[in-house]
Amino acid sequence: MKQWMALGLAFAMACGGEDTAEEETTATTTSTTTGSERPVERNDGVGVEGLMGTISAMAVQRALEPRIGRFFSCFNQRSGDVEVLGGRIVLSFRIRTDGSVLWVFPRESTIGDRATERCMLDVAASTQFSRPQGGEAEFTYPLEVDPPEDVRPPTFWDSSRVMTNVERVRGEIVDCGNGPFHVTAYVAPGGRVIAAGASTSEQTQSDALDCVAEAVSGWSMPDPGSYPAKVSFDL
Repeated sequence: MKQWMALGLAFAMACGGEDTAEEETTATTTSTTTGSERPVERNDGVGVEGLMGTISAMAVQRALEPRIGRFFSCFNQRSGDVEVLGGRIVLSFRIRTDGSVLWVFPRESTIGDRATERCMLDVAASTQFSRPQGGEAEFTYPLEVDPPEDVRPPTFWDSSRVMTNVERVRGEIVDCGNGPFHVTAYVAPGGRVIAAGASTSEQTQSDALDCVAEAVSGWSMPDPGSYPAKVSFDL
């Protein structure tokens, strides 16, 4: 089985109310994991506050850490089609008062493969948390994964490399939603898009992400040469 590199795992604390502030505190750090290893828990005494209630960082940690192996299996399932697969995703959660997930969506993602992102969202959505105090709670959960050590990373492009191509076909995503959307794509030699993923800062636009990724997957990009390129851009 491929050995995926976990570069960082942290919680972002979202404070409720009209003036929302966020701060990040590192929960765990692990160099490699195959799902059988569990990071060491650390109680930093900071709670995760939602618009109506709170849930502790330790409670979030206890619920999600046993699922790290399932998150990584999402990458393994797609590595045959996208060998250079990797990136960072920030999952945004809202938890019901009974601890079940009301919604979860990718607030940020540079994974670049919608199938992998959907798989991770399915794992996240099925998680049962402890009951928040005082009402429903919100928090974000970032996870960053590099391609396996024996795989050469893709060539990373600045968004300016593809904007001429993107502007030509941007109108195709009008029917998907209003955005904003952040897209990451892998481009094969010849300019064909191998895979594409998408994220949004607006939960109400999360249902449009399949449509956006599908549209981008059909676009033609500049030729990266002999090895795949990876590029992120905003729509």
